[in-house]
Amino acid sequence: HVGILFQPASARVEYQPVGVVGIMVPWNYPIFLALGPLTAALAAGNHAMIKMSEFTHKTSQLLASLMAKCFPLSLVTVISGDEKVAQEFSSLPFAHLFFTGSTQVGRYVMQAAAKNLTPVTLELGGKSPAIIDDKISLDTAVDRLLFGKTLNAGQTCVAPDYIFCPRDRIDALTAAFKNRFQALFPTIVDNKDYTSIVNDSQYSRLAGLLNNAEEHGAKVTNLACEEHCEQSRKFPLTILSNVNDDMKVMQQEIFGPILPIVPYDKVEDAISYINSHERPLALYICSFNKKFQHSLLKSTISGGVCINESAFHVAVE
Repeated sequence: HVGILFQPASARVEYQPVGVVGIMVPWNYPIFLALGPLTAALAAGNHAMIKMSEFTHKTSQLLASLMAKCFPLSLVTVISGDEKVAQEFSSLPFAHLFFTGSTQVGRYVMQAAAKNLTPVTLELGGKSPAIIDDKISLDTAVDRLLFGKTLNAGQTCVAPDYIFCPRDRIDALTAAFKNRFQALFPTIVDNKDYTSIVNDSQYSRLAGLLNNAEEHGAKVTNLACEEHCEQSRKFPLTILSNVNDDMKVMQQEIFGPILPIVPYDKVEDAISYINSHERPLALYICSFNKKFQHSLLKSTISGGVCINESAFHVAVE
């Protein structure tokens, strides 16, 4: 519709492809996070260049082979390579650049793209809290959170990163997690249904987070019947209690099967903590109390919220 000063003329939006779209893919979901943005780019009439992670070499090779059978290289090109290749890729004068990955690397990507005034879409991680109220069944809360935390062994950007729990329910929550985890995964090391940590570097990083937390006074509870297995890089879900902000595990995104539990006495304390830190990518509310849900929704800001579920909001169209 046009204003009266322009009538009887008409106006319309004419949609056009932007050009060549760059897609930078992380290692945790290399197929989904390559083909998702690619589908959008091609549907809008663009060409695309995909930079795969160097940590998923075999997957990258397979995807490049399949793409070459489906599309000419001038339309879709798949690129592999290390950090130097990634730096060069992000410096190319794309019409648009998609990056999925860590906040730290995202800063470098945006800085490189800015030199070309390339519009950038960043999908970054963060510390995503879950909050349990004082009335919900702990078995129900654990069922809803455990899937999101064990999916891909916690190597998911929207995995619950830590849990706020009423102080007097922490021991019972830990016990509920242990019972349910062992029911789902009676064994870890030889279990093909339990995901390994992607590489030795990430495995060592997670072990370092545990050691640092223990040195600062955390209580460590391994939920499995087995210990960590360095050879297979199987890392059982591990609960941390007595945590504080001096621990590295409370300062950086965990991105693995470690789950700190933070006590609270009033829900306002949990809200204050969330709002005093960087905005989370996801927020999980475990409560059937509408007033409790409403207070958290209105008092916090996050990338997305799930009520009495975890991670499923990503699958909603």
